[in-house]
Amino acid sequence: MILPNDKEARHIIWELHHEMHNPRNDGFTGLDMKTRLWGIKNAVDTALEKAPTYAGEPNFKEIDES
Repeated sequence: MILPNDKEARHIIWELHHEMHNPRNDGFTGLDMKTRLWGIKNAVDTALEKAPTYAGEPNFKEIDES
């Protein structure tokens, strides 16, 4: 069974966000970071669309986990 470390994924997202807003980076770099974030978002959306529903599962759309 694979148990990936979600903290690493969250850190990568944080790094991309940080570099996208870094004033020392140009628009090409910022666009690359944004493109990568959209790729991650689309992959997550696809995985969640195909995810089964489990007994007792909360409504995740109502949970704000900022």
